[in-house]
Amino acid sequence: QGRYNILLMGGDSGADRVGTRPDTLILASMSAQTGKVVTFGFARDTENINFRPGSVMARLMPEGWNCGDNCLLNGLYTWATEHKKDFPADVVDPGAHATVEAVEALSGLDIQYYVLIDLQGFQQAVDAVGGLDVVVKTRTPVGGGSSPIYEYIEPGTRHLNGFYALWYARSREGSTNYERMARQRCVLAAAMKQLDPRTVILRFGDLAAAGEKVLHSDIPQGDLGGLADLALKSRSTPMKSVNFVPPLMNPWDYDPRVITDGVRAAIAAS
Repeated sequence: QGRYNILLMGGDSGADRVGTRPDTLILASMSAQTGKVVTFGFARDTENINFRPGSVMARLMPEGWNCGDNCLLNGLYTWATEHKKDFPADVVDPGAHATVEAVEALSGLDIQYYVLIDLQGFQQAVDAVGGLDVVVKTRTPVGGGSSPIYEYIEPGTRHLNGFYALWYARSREGSTNYERMARQRCVLAAAMKQLDPRTVILRFGDLAAAGEKVLHSDIPQGDLGGLADLALKSRSTPMKSVNFVPPLMNPWDYDPRVITDGVRAAIAAS
């Protein structure tokens, strides 16, 4: 229907973690004509997901992913990976497939592709392009939680390497999950505006090395050229964003129409 819908996931797999939990979930809807992008952010703790009739997950979970705090949106990836045998043989990544079907059910959109990058990959990718210029709105701690705070990323326009860009996007100390989502949106917008063709070409080797280890996607290689052309167009237009979090809605208690109506309205306005 004239749009590419691509699910962007940031995962937290690693040597000290069990499984992958995509804590960052952003659906990017791009006009196939203009490249103009609208993004929709979904909280990792979104509950009460009822899948579309006829989907794989509707067959596996006819009552939906509805068991309170034990059934959060970001937990679907691990569940599906552990139940790979229950998925059709042609499903390469059950975790991604289940998460895509969940976001399709929430948004009302058909999703064509997904991209999953883990924390190490994010840091390496930012370093590969020479860092990002980000307008930091609030003082953001580096560290915290189970470790001490080592320093702060101060407000203002900052050039962040991969290490600091990751901390800015992921820092939890003194902030809510929804504030983190807003910072992640800022980093995504900065990358979208600053990754020009010259930078990508000159640093392609480093980017490829980072992506080979930590980037997963089902975008066919033959579609990359057309999507790259659209990406160039998108850089000249503002990126509109909607995050489905308070005060717009509570991820654990909401009317599903708030999401589907919000998605339709944002795309129409774009």
